[in-house]
Amino acid sequence: MDDSRVGALGMALALMLTMVTMPISATASESSSCCPSRDFELFLTGDPDNGKLTPFESDLEEEKSAEVTSSIFGEVEVGKWSLIWGSDGQYSEGTWTFSIPYHVVDSTGVSGNATVLLKVGGSTYESSEEIPAFYLTNTGELLVSVEVGNGQISKGDVIELTFSVRSVIFSNPGGESGIRFYWGTAENDASLTLQFPLVDVQLRDASVRGNLVFLPVRLTSGFGDKIWTSSNGGLQVQNAEVSENPITTVNDDWVDVTFVWDAENFEGGALRTDFYISPQSSLRIDVDKTHDITVGQDSGDNSWYPDEEPPRTGGSNLAIIVECNYDGKIMERDTIVRFDGAMSQWMRWGLDNIGNKSLGSTSWWKNLNTYSDSVGQSDKQNGRVDDSELLALKNHLTGSKSNLKSLLSTGLMLEPESIFGADPVDFGPMEISIDFGSSRAFNSDVISIRISAEFEVSQDVRQTLIEDFVRTGGFDYWTNVELSFEIRTGMLAGLGGVYSDNEDISYNHRRWVIMEILTIEESELESDTDFRIEFATGNSLLFSPLVSAMLAVFSICVAIAAGMALTRNRSRIPSMSMIGVLGTLTFAIYWFGLPMQIVLGVVASRILLVFPAALISPPIDSEAVERGSKTQARVKCPSCNNRIAVESNVRPLRIECGKCGSTLRLE
Repeated sequence: MDDSRVGALGMALALMLTMVTMPISATASESSSCCPSRDFELFLTGDPDNGKLTPFESDLEEEKSAEVTSSIFGEVEVGKWSLIWGSDGQYSEGTWTFSIPYHVVDSTGVSGNATVLLKVGGSTYESSEEIPAFYLTNTGELLVSVEVGNGQISKGDVIELTFSVRSVIFSNPGGESGIRFYWGTAENDASLTLQFPLVDVQLRDASVRGNLVFLPVRLTSGFGDKIWTSSNGGLQVQNAEVSENPITTVNDDWVDVTFVWDAENFEGGALRTDFYISPQSSLRIDVDKTHDITVGQDSGDNSWYPDEEPPRTGGSNLAIIVECNYDGKIMERDTIVRFDGAMSQWMRWGLDNIGNKSLGSTSWWKNLNTYSDSVGQSDKQNGRVDDSELLALKNHLTGSKSNLKSLLSTGLMLEPESIFGADPVDFGPMEISIDFGSSRAFNSDVISIRISAEFEVSQDVRQTLIEDFVRTGGFDYWTNVELSFEIRTGMLAGLGGVYSDNEDISYNHRRWVIMEILTIEESELESDTDFRIEFATGNSLLFSPLVSAMLAVFSICVAIAAGMALTRNRSRIPSMSMIGVLGTLTFAIYWFGLPMQIVLGVVASRILLVFPAALISPPIDSEAVERGSKTQARVKCPSCNNRIAVESNVRPLRIECGKCGSTLRLE
């Protein structure tokens, strides 16, 4: 092969390699959007005198009802519900339908007239008075139609619904006749079906950073970020669901939901995306868009990426998972702090902005500015958490235990001492790992921080296991808080007494011969729940599962031996019954984890009560026993062969056969 052909081949290979290793960018045509007015339901919730209307099925949590009885005459207002609309829009003329479940009480049926009054901004609509009177029986759903005309609604206008009945007459009424109307739950989902502009969906142009494609969707409605957080929704890329939680950016008029897709194995070209959102089961909005992804420089609109530190108050779920091992002296704790949502976005953004000069004066992330030089320029603000940024955070947290306290208390609004049961400054060796789940991209997916540490437990004190750990005001950040706690001991270390100052927090305490286990499972801690769970650290060996079990078994043996000795000439039923009952009681309180003082008290009482039980046992008649123990003699009647018992040793003796009446003489 000549030199020219070799050179050409080398240039071709170099060009191909350059094209493969170049970053991905995206361009897209005009954004797809929808939707005009659509049929959906406004559900009734809340009390009848001050109810609310909502388009979200997730708000149907509490059943409410109102009853109209036979003693009430004239027109009766059943309830009034309203909603402040948050955006401008127009609606067309048509028929809106009001439906509400009912139940007829103590009557074969009820007749009457129903009226629905609607106020939409400055317009008022009422159901027709020409509709025939209803007749309802048993259980069902009352439907009332309302004709509305063309109109418009402005931001801040009120949609108000008033439902009333009149001329109510009961058939074959009883003493408790009435009709009860229900709403507020998925089973009793009273609603107003209307055609109205609920949400506008706009699929915006894709943005590319490295091999990450960011796909923003703008939702414009009057419900802020609730249009997303209270709905079911998602995005498919090339017919595959994006599993990571999206980024949520809230504005006064809209919310941007940005999905992150890893294009590492995508060669470029047309990229189809399909978005859907379903605020309620009867309404699903689908929008699709095709982006043209090409090989090139980073491109696209980056408005989805916050220029300033994102807020932490957009709604997050928190789970605290604690696993402990206690050997009577050292407490080993493995603690996981797991969260998602706005708090996850805040942490991912902060790590991606180490060294950012525009951070606010109170930003916690300014603590990491000293690590700015350790983070490469290409890793900064690239829409993902890189290894260098993660290493900077781990070095900061392990460099000083007070830094861990600062992150938990100032950053995550948690009380470190309440979670760990001790001040982290008192920890021995400590290991910290941070898991960003399936993606390190800037999104709201779950982050797990694991802290493994141990500390020495003081003796003869009450050691805190766990207590309410969300700081004052922290529930403004956390919408749902879960707790999973477990502590195990060895066979020679016990928890002694366990103390809880709040009955709303329940724990499960069990003792086995080789270990002792205490667990707490709370799926939803309330903001006003104050609790503390502690255990007594004294006499750990005496209160250990093995030693206490051995004492219990030994006491049974001693009690049985003492009872047998003391009742040699007495009935053993009282003493043995007492030993059996107290033995069962000892096993029960031992296994159910009651304080060991109670267990040992029952063990001691079992031995002591043998003595009075033996004293009150009735004596045994030795002669009767002796007589009963001898074998009774019998003779055969020569006339009928009947066997006759001989009950006396006197001879000669005459006995009569009970069968044939013959008299026998025994010499």
